[in-house]
Amino acid sequence: MKVYLHGFILCLIISLTPLFALQVNAQNKSIEETEAELKNLYGLEKLKALNRLTEHYQDAQNRKAIRFGRQAVILGKNIFTELNTSASDKDKKELVKAYFQLGELLYDKGHFFQSREQLQSAKSLAVVIDDEIYLYDTEDYLEDIQEMIEEGEIKENILNKAFRDVSLRKVVTGATNDLKVQAEIRNAKTKAKKKDYEEAIAHYNKAINFLKNTGDIVQINELQLNVAYLLDSLNKHAQAQAFLTEVVTEIEEQQNDVESLYSEVDVESKEPFNYTLEKQDLPEIADVPAVTGFRNKEFQKSLRLEQEKIKGISDRYAKQRDYEKSLAYYKMYQELSQKMVEDSLKAAAENMRRENEMLLLKQQKKIADLNVEALAQEREKQVRFRNTAIVVILLVLLSTLVTFYFYMSKRREHKKLSIAFRDLDNTKNKLEGAEEKIVKLLRQQVSGDVAMELLTNGTNKPGGRCFVCIMFLDIRDFTPMAEKLSPEEIIDYQNNVFGFMIDIVQKYNGTINQLLGDGFMATFGAPVSHGNDCQNAFLAAKEILHEVKERNEARLIPRTRVGIGLHAGHVVTGNVGNEKRKQYSVTGNPVIIASRVEQLNKTYKSQLIITEEVCTKLDQPLTLNQPFLEVEVKGRSNPVKILKIA
Repeated sequence: MKVYLHGFILCLIISLTPLFALQVNAQNKSIEETEAELKNLYGLEKLKALNRLTEHYQDAQNRKAIRFGRQAVILGKNIFTELNTSASDKDKKELVKAYFQLGELLYDKGHFFQSREQLQSAKSLAVVIDDEIYLYDTEDYLEDIQEMIEEGEIKENILNKAFRDVSLRKVVTGATNDLKVQAEIRNAKTKAKKKDYEEAIAHYNKAINFLKNTGDIVQINELQLNVAYLLDSLNKHAQAQAFLTEVVTEIEEQQNDVESLYSEVDVESKEPFNYTLEKQDLPEIADVPAVTGFRNKEFQKSLRLEQEKIKGISDRYAKQRDYEKSLAYYKMYQELSQKMVEDSLKAAAENMRRENEMLLLKQQKKIADLNVEALAQEREKQVRFRNTAIVVILLVLLSTLVTFYFYMSKRREHKKLSIAFRDLDNTKNKLEGAEEKIVKLLRQQVSGDVAMELLTNGTNKPGGRCFVCIMFLDIRDFTPMAEKLSPEEIIDYQNNVFGFMIDIVQKYNGTINQLLGDGFMATFGAPVSHGNDCQNAFLAAKEILHEVKERNEARLIPRTRVGIGLHAGHVVTGNVGNEKRKQYSVTGNPVIIASRVEQLNKTYKSQLIITEEVCTKLDQPLTLNQPFLEVEVKGRSNPVKILKIA
């Protein structure tokens, strides 16, 4: 049975071992995550994280424990100031824990006096929040430390005289340089109000140099902070950053020096603090020295020991029933306690102020770092913008040059085209004028239809066969009249007579083929037919006779008589001649017959004779008062039927 039980326990342990390992790994991972996230935490959450890390590394006996413990105490002091009255007791308990843990760590390291200071702070705050657990624990540690002091196991080193001597020298030096320092500070403030930051920085630096002789670190730090502000106002972010870095480094070195000085005070100190009061050495109450600024922690510790000794002497006299001396020592004890409390409060306030200044300096350093980074980014942005602008300007310039080149090329081409177009336009106008002139001259030489035919089809068009009506007109007695007139008068006469006759022929779509000296030949129906060409020829002949009569009666022309012959038939039309000279002509037997018919007017004493071929083509038949006459004409074997119209 026992074997089974042992086997079961062994199996249970084996099965739980991985779970335990996982739990340990998870816890370690949680601690590592907490330490990694510490920089992103603030306020109470960061204080809790620091206490947790201090507790963890305290159990692991790691050096990090004291570092995290000191950070927790400093952060707790900054959080729970006198102005922060809204903090709850539960939150303040975290500061008690920080004091207590740091006291424990210092106790374990053998730094009993530093441990006692932290434990007393924890005890005072535990009394305020009424935390009995921490109150009892701190009292146990404090009693152990007090017993070791009374039994002589640990001895406190005397640093009072050394610090008093240093303070005295600082006071003397400060009294010597105080006026100069204050004058430089006033000048610096005046220059800063006038925004003359360079001069203000110079005065602040002089004041800092004076104060370095006195060792007043607090005021030096204040002035250095002002210098950093002014450098930042001048946009000298890099200098402000370097200045703040130097200030922070100096302050941290000073803190490290003080901590190292405190750490040297241990149980092996060779100089005990001897203080005994014999009955005859009892001072008067009024001779109790005033307790002034307790900046040195060891000096405060020595006073606490003296306070406890005075309390012990008072108790001893009370046991001896010497109540007068007991009361005197008790008053000394009370007065010393009151002074210690006041100076402790002053020291705590000064420490808090220095820590706040340190925090402010670090914040200003961070701000300066951010300003430098922002300035660097702005410069980089400006460089990128400048480079981009240069590229864009170059591209724009290049595109402008290319555009200008193409513009000038196009402009030259346009100019050439404009000149060519102007020349073409002038040539066109000249050609049009020449064409009009040619057409005009051509129409003067031939009819409009013939002119259009020549212009449209050219002179190489082969001849064609068509039905036409031929008109021959002759001016009677022109030769005798021409003998009496000069050449100019003859031309003038011909223009006056032939002018209206030509207009009438063209009015009825006829074509003047030949102008003779005393007559002309006209064709109706060639080269283009306009309907009933015989009717047009007949109407043109009658109108010519009517117009000649009226002009004779009006004496617009010399006495003139004409003879007209009309005949119709198929003829051949076309251009006759060679490449050098051609003429539009109408050829055929009807032309000859028309000429012979016109000559018959002389035989029959008439003015207008038409053939049967013309009469049958008229729109309205003529009322014949006489029959057609058959006549023989030269060039025709068969007689021609003619009709005398006028």
